[in-house]
Amino acid sequence: MENDPTQSNLQPVMEDFIFGGIEADERQLLADTRQLWRGIRHLHTLDPLDPEPGQPVLVTVFVAPDIHVDRVTLYMTADRSDPAGYRGVAMNGLAISLQRVAVRWEALIWGYVEIWQAQIPAQFEGALVQYRIEGWSTYREDSSIWSCEPNLDRTVERPTLYGYHIDYLSPPRWAHEAVIYQVFVDRFTGVENRWLSPAELNSFTGGTLQGIIQKLDYIANLGITVLWLSPIFRTPTYHGYDTSDYYTIEPHFGSNADLAELVAAAHARGLRVILDFVANHTSVEFTPFVVAKDNLQHSYSEWFDFDVQYTHGYRAFFDVASMPQVNTDHGAARRFLIDAACYWLKNYQIDGYRLDYAAGPSHAFWSEFRAACHQVKPDCWLFGEVTLAGDRLRTYQGRLDGCLDFALARNIRQLCADRQPTITIEQFANEIERSRRFFDRNHFTLPAFIDNHDMNRFAWVAGNDLRRLRLAAGLLLALGGPPIIYYGTEVGLTQPRAKGPYRE
Repeated sequence: MENDPTQSNLQPVMEDFIFGGIEADERQLLADTRQLWRGIRHLHTLDPLDPEPGQPVLVTVFVAPDIHVDRVTLYMTADRSDPAGYRGVAMNGLAISLQRVAVRWEALIWGYVEIWQAQIPAQFEGALVQYRIEGWSTYREDSSIWSCEPNLDRTVERPTLYGYHIDYLSPPRWAHEAVIYQVFVDRFTGVENRWLSPAELNSFTGGTLQGIIQKLDYIANLGITVLWLSPIFRTPTYHGYDTSDYYTIEPHFGSNADLAELVAAAHARGLRVILDFVANHTSVEFTPFVVAKDNLQHSYSEWFDFDVQYTHGYRAFFDVASMPQVNTDHGAARRFLIDAACYWLKNYQIDGYRLDYAAGPSHAFWSEFRAACHQVKPDCWLFGEVTLAGDRLRTYQGRLDGCLDFALARNIRQLCADRQPTITIEQFANEIERSRRFFDRNHFTLPAFIDNHDMNRFAWVAGNDLRRLRLAAGLLLALGGPPIIYYGTEVGLTQPRAKGPYRE
């Protein structure tokens, strides 16, 4: 074996790696915060955050010091059509004027931020409220400025389509008691008892759905109640996070019939099955993208963002050329993705989705996505990968059933992975207690983990000190939300080398 892990206690552990923005250094966080207070921001600030039928909603908007406006208008619809308007006049839907209500000082930008508010009228159950927000100056004809939300990948900001769904939905009861086992399909079977060579790291290595079926008794005997599979739809890559066909299982992993067999076998053992679904981006082999790239006049071109400003001529996931980003606010593209997700819930009886890079699509998209999935399968569980914390994470309540708890993963790793912790026990305890009060956990689940496919394995970061792994696992099971065990962590699986900024 390369880099025998039994000897790695003697070697220095490299700096930890966690995919996403939550581990950003202080300078980057400061730069991001300053960027946040530019232009017009709404920041999904609603009261109530997850409205029910008959409740009006207070909308708050922030106008930063770098612009001057004396009018702010919200253009809304509740019939799933696209809201539109200009300088206070609605072209589709309703125009609502906001009022300036306060000014506050923001020390990080050394300036005053104006606060504007308005109320969206109460709506009926089943309504999808979507809206855009415009500010302008009555003294300038060309002064229209639209509210934008900063993109996690720091790409060009576009006017944001905001949204929420009127309902009484909440996460299913079984989700609160779930114990989840995450399986990286290509690497779970077929490569046991050996390390992959560098040449194999970006190749299919033989893991299959049939291989997982053979391991279901082992998984169930661990006390697991939910099986989460990495993406299994047709894909050119071993990791599957670039889908080519949303209705077909990747042949390297098996067939549609194999998935049906796996779900039936899992359900017979009391295990639920969650699939990984990628709505934000696709493969370059996805048929609508292939057609659009060859013919920009085709209607499929509106499913993506083609523009010379992008490195590859189109917007891509973190600028990775093989992963074109979908315009999930385009009606036909949105409908396609939602229909595909509902297909597997209805026809294969899967129990929900882990939603990859959920910070990419808009809140309006997820609001409609969640409502549609729960209509097809009322007790499905939908949780997102959003590498944010605090206020920005809480805005997903009502848009999803929950989000992965990256903040807890960070805190546990800071406390347990290093011989010299970078967080005190008192700080850790405060984070746990305050998080419980900050989030409404009856309506927003926070699945917890200590490692996954996007970061170095905990055992490796801890220098293969299994005592530290046991401590971390104990904190995870005792104090976190529904716990997620990444395959192999239960036996102290480590790794021979550091992970980089891309998947293994």
